Amino acid sequence: MLPFRRFFHPTDFSAADATAFAHAVKLACLVQGELTMMHVDPTVGRNDFEDFPRIRPLLARWGILQEGCTKEDVSKLGVVIKRVRTAADHAADAILRQLTAYPTDLLVLSTHQREGFARLTHHSVAEPLARATHAKTLFVPAGVEGFVSTETGKINLTRVLIPIVHTPQPAIDLAAELASALGSENVLFELVHLGEEADLPKFTKPERPGWSWETLAAKGDPVDWILAAGADFDVDLIVMMTEGHNSLFDLLRGSTTERVVRGARCPLLAIPA
Repeated sequence: MLPFRRFFHPTDFSAADATAFAHAVKLACLVQGELTMMHVDPTVGRNDFEDFPRIRPLLARWGILQEGCTKEDVSKLGVVIKRVRTAADHAADAILRQLTAYPTDLLVLSTHQREGFARLTHHSVAEPLARATHAKTLFVPAGVEGFVSTETGKINLTRVLIPIVHTPQPAIDLAAELASALGSENVLFELVHLGEEADLPKFTKPERPGWSWETLAAKGDPVDWILAAGADFDVDLIVMMTEGHNSLFDLLRGSTTERVVRGARCPLLAIPA
């Protein structure tokens, strides 16, 4: 089973957030967990929650519940839904305070990929939030289908990319646990070792009927290789360890994981080392 029971999803109510929301709902239903949604607004502090993403219509569209279902029907699925809203000027700070008081097992964040001047002139929430909480984080790029269909709720997880660094086992194990929990029977796990083949760390590969594992040694810039491999193999998910900012250069342009998040065209599951 997945090591997640509590899920946290910040929402800005935009259409671009729909894919990340669908992934958060699907995973919460899968493990009968708790999903907390939070919205931060600099001026509006009202107490109603009608403008939050709607769970019941989504589950009805997926065929999990009937049209016109009630809150009690959602509860019968074993899923707990919580909504939090607050007025604050800085969304990341407000969300971090919430997570400090009520920790989560998995952050599910929608990312708006920007580079260069556009990144400097927009206040990013996803990257600093994941970095500050040290929580496992599923980044879902806006405009990407992901491995959960927003329209049908069906799973499409057939190719998973796992960059291998010093301690790859947690990423390998979690990728396998997620694929197993999602019922993905035919999966290719592509392991990319960023370094000399002689320096390949030891690891074990969980085996299941229909699963296959391939290992590729690569040299050069890790971000370029990861993004290129993700595109070449048309992967549905990237799972990787992250160590945060280790140098001044990282602070200026972002850690390896953050740079991959900005360029990936599929969800990325980041695991703090």
